[in-house]
Amino acid sequence: MLESIGKLPYWLRLSLIFPLVFLNGWLLFLLIDYLEPLVSIFVTASLLAFLLDFPIIFLQDRGIPRILAIALVLLIGLLVLGLLALLLIPLIVQQLNDLITILPQWIETGSTHFQNIQEWAISQKLSVDLGEIVAQATEKVSQALRTLTSQLLTILLSTITSIVNILLIFVLTVFLVFTGEKIWNGIFSWFPSPWDLKLRTTIEQTFETYFATQAILAGILSIAQTIVFVVLDVPYAVLFGVTIGVTTLVPYATTLTIASVSFILALQNVRLAIEVLIAAIVVGQINDTVVAPRLMGKMTGLNPVWIIIALFIGGKLGGVLGLLIAVPLASVIKSMTDILRATNSET
Repeated sequence: MLESIGKLPYWLRLSLIFPLVFLNGWLLFLLIDYLEPLVSIFVTASLLAFLLDFPIIFLQDRGIPRILAIALVLLIGLLVLGLLALLLIPLIVQQLNDLITILPQWIETGSTHFQNIQEWAISQKLSVDLGEIVAQATEKVSQALRTLTSQLLTILLSTITSIVNILLIFVLTVFLVFTGEKIWNGIFSWFPSPWDLKLRTTIEQTFETYFATQAILAGILSIAQTIVFVVLDVPYAVLFGVTIGVTTLVPYATTLTIASVSFILALQNVRLAIEVLIAAIVVGQINDTVVAPRLMGKMTGLNPVWIIIALFIGGKLGGVLGLLIAVPLASVIKSMTDILRATNSET
């Protein structure tokens, strides 16, 4: 039967395979949804293990035994997380609360600024209705901040569950760092040879390189944007700088964040908003054109259209976690598809 299917035209074989793939994917999605939050915890721990494996391998290449390298990396990681929890996160939360408190006053001031611009446009006989545009944009920004605040409150109210999940992620990450090799061997042993080795190699290389470089880029951009905003005397500089930096983990999200930050600042000071917009774009371009190519190059190999589609599907199916893994997962699918096509063309 398999031989008769193999003799069919390529397009017909794909049309027969697609319903099976779709059905299996749908059943897998239902299973993942049923097992939540276990799947999210496992995926998060796996991503952290991928990130930690990068410096561990680096230390091993310098002649340090793996056990000692793991201990050093875990110790440094805990110190970094402790500093973030004690210093950075409370400051960001405080600035966010202050921004939400003062935002109504900024909106009132911004309405006056844009009203003056509207009057100038009318005097110049320009048919531009800024009032409606500003009202809609302000409402969207306010709604986004209210949603973010409610989510933070929800997280605070479910502190016990969050602590349990964080502990599970930490313990699972440690186990994956120490015994991940055996676990991945067991998982990929279900795939036929040589696809088990090809798929495993592709996933490890793609995810490790992608998330390691993205984390480095996010850290560099957060620090650079925060320093620039402090120099420009931008209010809530740490909140805005870190937000812009962190959103670089999701492709194309930084542009939207910069525009949102500039709009919020324009409500209070239009000139400062323009300076922030220009500075943030310049710093972002330096990060994208100078730093990013040296770290990542053309690793994903994806067309921007497919990246956007992958982000949409990832966000639809997995939320924030789906957005984070959408691009490397799409890159793995593309790589395996290219290998499959090359194999078919040879045969």
